[in-house]
Parts: sequence; C-alpha cells; structure tokens
Amino acid sequence: MFEPLEPTEFCEKWIPIKRNKKPGEYGYRKQCRQLLAELTGYGETTCNNWLSTPKEVPQLVRPYLRLVDILWQVQQILPLEVNNFKE
Repeated sequence: MFEPLEPTEFCEKWIPIKRNKKPGEYGYRKQCRQLLAELTGYGETTCNNWLSTPKEVPQLVRPYLRLVDILWQVQQILPLEVNNFKE
C-alpha cells in the first residue's frame, strides 16, 4: 500500500480521472507533466523527463506520489458529507 509510485503509474491512474485524458490520446503527456509539476513544484520540463527517464526521478517524489494517490482514493471513497465535515 505504501510502495513508492512511479510518475507514469500515477499518471495512468489519475490523468483520466482528473484531466479527462487517456493514455495515447493527444495531449495526455502534456496533462501528465502539468499535473506532476503542480503537485511536486518541479518544472514541467523536469517532470516531462521523468516520464521518459524514470531514473531521473528524485528519491522523495515516488513516496510523495503514493501519498497523494492514497489521499485522492480516500476522497473518492468517503461520502461527500464527510469530505465537507468542516463546513
């Protein structure tokens, strides 16, 4: 459950949900690099390189992506009322 998550795996799972693009569709890679850049604070060019050269991914990015993945899964599972409990 807490195994590090590769950027490509993260994108395959969440880009169709968050950005409405499927792998292989025009603009998919652009959406991947934009989402990765937003989440990590790295530049889009750097994030684009991660998709081609996984060995260049910084050590903390993979565990961070797993944590984001878990958080987003929890948000999907919990009812809307629980997500908005603080209101």
